[in-house]
Amino acid sequence: MSHIADQTAAGPPTGTAASDAATTASANTTAAGRRPNAGLVLLLLCLAEFMIALDFSITNVALPVIQAELQFTTSGLQWVISAYAITFGGFLMLGGRISDLYGRRRLFIIGLVAFALVSLVAGIAQDDVQLVLLRGAQGLAAAVVAPAALSLLTTSFPEGPERNRALGVYGAVLSFGFVSGVVLGGILTDVLNWRWVFFVNVPIGLGAALLAPKLIKESRGLESNRKLDVPGAVTITGSVISMVYALSTITQGGFGWLVSLVVSIVLFAAFLVIEQRSPHPLIPLKVVAQRVLLTANLINVLLIGSFVGIAYILTLYLQGIEGFTPLQTGLTFAVLGATAVVAGMSAGKVSGKLGSTATLVGGLLMQAVGTVALAILPATGAIWWILVGMAVIGFGHVSAVVIVSISATSGVPDHQQGLAGGLLNTSQQLGAALGAAAFAAIAVGVTGGLLAEGTPLEQADPASLVAGFRYALIVAVVVSVVASVIGVTLTRKRAAA
Repeated sequence: MSHIADQTAAGPPTGTAASDAATTASANTTAAGRRPNAGLVLLLLCLAEFMIALDFSITNVALPVIQAELQFTTSGLQWVISAYAITFGGFLMLGGRISDLYGRRRLFIIGLVAFALVSLVAGIAQDDVQLVLLRGAQGLAAAVVAPAALSLLTTSFPEGPERNRALGVYGAVLSFGFVSGVVLGGILTDVLNWRWVFFVNVPIGLGAALLAPKLIKESRGLESNRKLDVPGAVTITGSVISMVYALSTITQGGFGWLVSLVVSIVLFAAFLVIEQRSPHPLIPLKVVAQRVLLTANLINVLLIGSFVGIAYILTLYLQGIEGFTPLQTGLTFAVLGATAVVAGMSAGKVSGKLGSTATLVGGLLMQAVGTVALAILPATGAIWWILVGMAVIGFGHVSAVVIVSISATSGVPDHQQGLAGGLLNTSQQLGAALGAAAFAAIAVGVTGGLLAEGTPLEQADPASLVAGFRYALIVAVVVSVVASVIGVTLTRKRAAA
């Protein structure tokens, strides 16, 4: 996949893309060719991404307490997570495209303020319906912030080593935010109460919004017609929402998920027809159809899906088998976070020396090897073995994430970086939803098959539970290996062509 990160080395962009790139570059650089406050800009963008990643995991830790206080049913509790995932994943591409058309900094600030204010109101929610609706609103705000932040980063740092280093830091922050959420969620829930898992977003979001106008210059594509493709926006947003809903509810039984899946496919087909005929498409198909972009996003679905599955299974193991508290579970995940940060800081340099193919495949295989270590875990007493496996997984996962991020944004003209960021974040959300649903179903299915007929899953013995966890982890190994093979084979096909 080395061609992916280096594909634009042969020459500069031409036509409108070159004009847009030059205009954006001139707006964000000094006469000496360097952007002012580059480190502060990166810090601010990473702070926003940290908040989004933090919120994804910090809420999970507080779910049992939220269920008790707001009287959620067991089946209804999952909507605290699903409502966020559906709106976040569903509106990412629209959010990215709007930021390209109407200003990335503007949308970045609007999204930050909205996310902070909705988080404040969520922290004072009085019943289950209020909280679910506010979580949906949080996801919508996050769908504006995430692609705008990524496109601001890619248009602020020139393609090459400087952008690669910035994306490395960005990827490390993503994983660090996820792990920090697990740890901080345990602390806030134990020391204060569950409402603080939402309140913590308020100073971060508002602080970043106040600093953005001082540190970041406005950036947008200079397209002559900024008319939004409404039919395209409606169909692709509806398609992704339906897909995420189907993946989020597939383990609940019934046929609701299947109907949602069919609706997603029909809407996506309609979207393709609309985009082919639209004079100003929401998502230019010639951009999305690039083999590089498709490869990077496909690998991203598999990479994120397997990682989310691993984290889900480990959480169940640590709390259900080892008897860990949420705080102890979070501290255990801190090992993964530490190696993830190291990988993010070094992935750009490693890629420069070994090439992006070796870094990507090596990272995916490291994730697979670490997961193999976890898949042979005993019923109890495996904490040191788990820590080693998690350390390997953390380093490998983020190494691969950095290369995928570089690949998914390289060669895309500046006026379409918001779109590229929206696609990358959408593939992450689809991967997360698919991973959570698939690995939960595998673990439950295997464990249920080992129990005596009529025995509820809640009464499963540790050996049966661990057997289900092992099978799920083995599938995660296979998925990681498949992702690495996709990267290698498609690289060879492109080189041969």
